[in-house]
This record gives sequence, C-alpha cells and structure tokens, in this order.
Amino acid sequence: MTSKYSIVTSDLTVKALQDSGYKSTAHAIAELIDNGIEAGADLVELFVVEGTYRPSERARHRVETIAVIDNGHGMDGETLRQSLRFGAGTRQHRRGIGRFGVGLPNSSISQCDRVDVWSWTNGPDNALHTHLDLAELRAGLEEVPEPKHEPVPEEWHRLSHALGPTGTLVQWTQLERVQWRGAEATLANTESLIGRIYRRLITKGTRIRLVPVRGWFPLAGERDARPNDPLYLTAPSSTPFPFDAKPMFRPHGGGNSGEIGVERFMVKGHDGADHPVLVRASIAVDAARRPDISGEEWPREVSPTLNPGDTPWGKHAAKNLGISLIRADRELDLDTGWTNSYDPVERWWGVEIDFPPQLDEVFGVTNNKQAATIFSSLSSFNWRDEAAGLSFEEFRDQLREEGDSRLSLIEIVYYIREKLLGNLRTNLTDQTRGTRSNRKRHEEVEAKAEHVLRRRKEETQPSLTDVLADQATVEERQQQQFESLVKVHKYSPTDAERIIAETTANDRHIQLLTSRNPDSPAFFNVEFIPGMLQVSLNMDHPAYSDLIAVLDQDLDSASKEELAERLVTAANAFKLLLLSWARYEDEQPDKPRARAKQMRQDWGRIAREFLSPDDEDDE
Repeated sequence: MTSKYSIVTSDLTVKALQDSGYKSTAHAIAELIDNGIEAGADLVELFVVEGTYRPSERARHRVETIAVIDNGHGMDGETLRQSLRFGAGTRQHRRGIGRFGVGLPNSSISQCDRVDVWSWTNGPDNALHTHLDLAELRAGLEEVPEPKHEPVPEEWHRLSHALGPTGTLVQWTQLERVQWRGAEATLANTESLIGRIYRRLITKGTRIRLVPVRGWFPLAGERDARPNDPLYLTAPSSTPFPFDAKPMFRPHGGGNSGEIGVERFMVKGHDGADHPVLVRASIAVDAARRPDISGEEWPREVSPTLNPGDTPWGKHAAKNLGISLIRADRELDLDTGWTNSYDPVERWWGVEIDFPPQLDEVFGVTNNKQAATIFSSLSSFNWRDEAAGLSFEEFRDQLREEGDSRLSLIEIVYYIREKLLGNLRTNLTDQTRGTRSNRKRHEEVEAKAEHVLRRRKEETQPSLTDVLADQATVEERQQQQFESLVKVHKYSPTDAERIIAETTANDRHIQLLTSRNPDSPAFFNVEFIPGMLQVSLNMDHPAYSDLIAVLDQDLDSASKEELAERLVTAANAFKLLLLSWARYEDEQPDKPRARAKQMRQDWGRIAREFLSPDDEDDE
C-alpha cells in the first residue's frame, strides 16, 4: 500500500481559506458587491434571511442565508467555474475595482461553509449553477463542480427586483462565522461600510438595495444604501439631519489641481509610467460645530449647549475618523493611523487619497482590497529620524539618488503630515475658540483670580488697569476690549461682543484668552486694558500644546491610559518651563541675574496667593 505525503492536508487548506483576512462580515459581503459592479450592474441587492425558529420567546431569530443578486452581464459556464477557483479569477486587469479575481471564493468561505452561485445570460430560468462546500473540500474535492442548468430558486423571484435577462446570484448558507445574529443587525452594521466603500458609485447612480427577510418574506426596513462620505462633501447622504441634504464639510486648501482642496502628485508605477494621485481635504463648516450661525441654527431638538461632538451628526463623524484610501472609485480603507485618538477635534476634518489600480504595488494594495499596506505603514514614518540632520529637500534628493521606491509616497506623506493636517487642526481649534462652551474652561480659574484681585486691590496701591479704568468711561473700556479681541486676537465680532457681555455681567476684571502669535517667543502676553487685566496664551508656543491643550481637550471620553499619558506630558512640560527659566537666569550678567532672581521671588509670592485654597485666602 502506498502512503500519500501531502504537503498540505485538506483540513489545513480549509482552515487557511477560512482565515483569509477579512476584517468583518461586511467586508466579505463587499467583495460580492464588487463582482456585481464589475459586471456592469446598476442594481445590486443584499438579502439577509432569518429563519423562523427560535429556541425561546426571548431568543432572536438567527440569520440562515445571505445572498447578493446583481443585474450585471452574467457568466457563461467556463467563467462561472473559474470564478470559484482560488487565485484564478477572471479579472486580472487593472482597470476597474477588481484586484486579482480571488474575491468570490475567499470572501464566501471566510463566512460560510457553503456557497452556491447561479449566473445567467438568457434569463434566470436558464441559469447555470455550481457551488463550493467545505465538507466536500475536507473529503478531498479537488475541482469546482461543473456548472449545470438550474433555474434560480423561486423564492428569489419573489424577493428580487434585479432578476432580468442577465445577472448573478451568490448565496451563502451554513453561516458559521457571520458576526451578527439577526437580519437587521447584520444590515445595520453592513450599511455604513457599504455606503462608505461605494459612496462615489452610489452617487453616480448605482443602487445597492438592502432587504431584511424572515422565513422568505420581506421584513420592514428595506432601503437603498446611501452615501457615507467621510469627507462630508456629498449630499444627499447618510449623515443625520440637517446635514443629510447639504454638505457638513467644505473643501480645504487651495490645491494645485484646478479644484479647490485637491493637491495633485504624479507617482511612477511599476509599469514605468507616471500616474496621478489626488489628495483631497475637507473641514467642518461653522454650522456643524456652532449653534449661533445666523440662518443655520441647530435643530430645535438639539440643545445649543450640547458639545458638538455629542450631536447626532458629531457622533456620525466620530465613526469616520481617518484618511480614506480610494482606488478606482472604491474605498479600500479608512486608515486611523493618522489621527490623535484622544482628540475629539479629529472627527471634524477629512482627507482622501485617490489613486488608480496601476499603483497597486506602490501603495501595497492587498488581494482582498482592504488596505494599502505600504502607504499605511508610513503613517508613523518620521523622515527626520532617517534624514540624520538633513533638510527635507536634501533628504528627498538623497532618496532620489539612491532610487528609493518610497520617494513618491514619502513626498505625499510629508505634505499630509507637515502641511495639511497641522493646518486643518489649527483652523478647527480657531473655529470654536470664542464659543461659550470653549470659554467655560477658563471660568473657574478666572473666578478664583478675581477673588485674589479684589483682595489685593484693598491691600496694595492701585494697579495700572485700575488707574486706566478711572480715566475712561464704561463705553471706552468696552471699545478698547472689543478692538483687542477682534484686531489683535482675531475673534469674530459676535464672539467678542458676547465675551465682553459675559465679563461685564460677572463683574470680572481679569480674563484669560487664547491667541495665535507664531512670531512671538512668549508663551503668554499681558494687556493692560482699562479695568481689565487680559492674559492671552500663545497657541503657537510649544508650551501651550504640551501643557494647556493636552489637558483642556476632552476628558470625559478619554481612557485612563490616555489621561495618564496626558498628565505625564503636561507635568514634563511644566518642569521644562522651570528649567528654561533657570537657564535664563544662568545666562544673565550679575546685575540682571539679581533682578531676575528678585522677579522670580516676587512672582512666587503673588502666585502663592493665586494658588492658595479659598479658605486660606479668607483667613
């Protein structure tokens, strides 16, 4: 008897096929939709069918069948049989959304133990049918069963709108690895991803019909997938009201492509030709984050005091964080490696990288079209570490001379990291800088400072702002404050008027602001306005980002680990500030050093009063 020594056993082969790397059931379903769109379909239907049996009244109905039907051009027998071979698909070209033709069998086996395919070119009653069954593969099946004439089952005739002269039906049964139990849960979790992956195609007219079914009868909730655009430039879309019918973002940046907000790069592919890569950017409109925009107030049911991130549209945006990678009008991935996970402002910008299939190898597109691994790996790339002291221009020239294949992508990454994202974040911070919710962060410290100010006013000689106040009318004081807020610190007139009204109502004589001043070396600046001691923190100084912003950012949604990291960052920044002052004293000649020491001691005495607990102040 001759023994067989197969390198790979059938069981191991099946296990490998099941673990083919699909992120979710929704991603696997997307492969089936790809096939329909690639076949020229303008209608693709997704059916999720529950069984009628439940082991108890409280138990949910379980999904038993998932099917995708399209009205594409269908397949003949040879093409149908080839479509179920692993690694031997029919779409080896690089023109459409297809990749290597492995999507149908790989995605199917990753979710189910049996996949059946009907395809027809002369009506569904003349369909050809074949299948793959894991039990048969484990038993040693080596060939895809030869397709046979078999009409599309009657139940699909009752449910489908896509059955026409040509088309294909893919049916999954024995669903051992589907993530969600019920039909609606499966569709709800799939709908957002499908709307995002195919947003451009849906906008251009492709319909993706979503149908929940139980016992072969449709349930309530049938709908077409709507575009889910992480750049929020598409309307209509799945974004909650009022941004379902109008864009929630606007294009950002001038761009060099002739289109606002779009930067164009030319990248050499493995075919030796240069191909365009478009970097598209967007940023939230004021009305998405502020309830006080005239004519665009928030819906009545949404409180104007609600944090913008807690609005229905803000929560929607939180699920679309990252840079969207688009290939042939289809999204591969929403890459979160470029975001600061603890910063809620990140949800309010969008960036899209659009490249053609000819650059698949350059970007590192995976067979299952779920990632561009080479590009995504550069999200953590720090060119300065590798440049060893060179400027970016010098480093770029060095890479060019060395023939480094990453050069084109590194140039794109440099643009995104060094120019685009920083500018987006700066604009978003400034967008709400003067709002009531943003100003609330300073109220407690201003109130305590005001308490100390009033006590010192009784105990010391009049300050400069006290003297100036005696020389000006109330109107003159407010006018000077208004001009400072608008002209110096770039607050909007509306915000400036509201800030002045609040300080007047609270009888405040000290105020803490944030300001942009990239040309100033100072961490903070002091203005002596009649009756108002105004302190502005320079947001362009490193001490602000490391000490103030890192703690002022959203605390409620941050994890314990994130909070601990932010506290360490702030503590280190504060210590470095003290060390920088020490070095300042160290560099002074003898007399200025003595004056600096005296200033440090005087400031320390006043700081003791400002930082002392309230009960100590009252003693």
